[in-house]
Amino acid sequence: MAFLFFNAILDSVPVDLTELKFIAEKLKISKAEAIREAIKHYAEELRGLEIIELRDIPKEQANKEILDYIKGRDRVRSDEIADALRLDLSFVNEILMELWSGGYVEPED
Repeated sequence: MAFLFFNAILDSVPVDLTELKFIAEKLKISKAEAIREAIKHYAEELRGLEIIELRDIPKEQANKEILDYIKGRDRVRSDEIADALRLDLSFVNEILMELWSGGYVEPED
């Protein structure tokens, strides 16, 4: 009974559900099952994600932290620096370009 009620609700939602109907028909499953599968898939994807709260720090401080981070490392990617220091990637790239101009770092070939 609940299943029939749920389908009735889905059929009366004032949203374009043509994609849901298309998926359900292609997979030969009900709309409710298609929604359950989509939620399951989305939940599995999110389990491995980590939320990083970016810090807003002065450029001079970021410059020092980046230099400290890369010191003693053969190679390091800008996204690794950004994640580790919790800084915006474009901010890290901007600083790395300045460090490169000053001869402090070298880009990988």
